[in-house]
Amino acid sequence: MGAARVGLVDCHCHISAPDFDRDLDDVLEKAKKANVVALVAVAEHSGEFEKIMQLSERIWMK
Repeated sequence: MGAARVGLVDCHCHISAPDFDRDLDDVLEKAKKANVVALVAVAEHSGEFEKIMQLSERIWMK
């Protein structure tokens, strides 16, 4: 069995909001450096679902 991964979880973020489009990579890098191991993305409307799924695959499925 491997070692447990301990870190922080941002349990409510709007990472798919247009406000993050320009600096998303920087925001994510800062989160990783701060030991954030998971983000729970919250949509403001159903139109964001696809973007959240794409971000999930891009960020965590590497």
